[in-house]
Amino acid sequence: MKIKKGTLVNVKHSRSGNWKGIASEDFDTDEEWYSINLAQKENVHGLNTTWVEGERMPCRKGLCKIEVA
Repeated sequence: MKIKKGTLVNVKHSRSGNWKGIASEDFDTDEEWYSINLAQKENVHGLNTTWVEGERMPCRKGLCKIEVA
């Protein structure tokens, strides 16, 4: 599925949980890595990192599912 820059997406990540993101550039979900920035007020916590609104989140095809919001 092709995702355009600026598209709001729901991310279901196996490590960081569920969160809302926004595509920071065009990408295809067939690619290994997705270009997504956090688009919610609540911080997302990983094992060693906390992300805040606007920061780029690591999204890998094998670890998360993307749905257009």
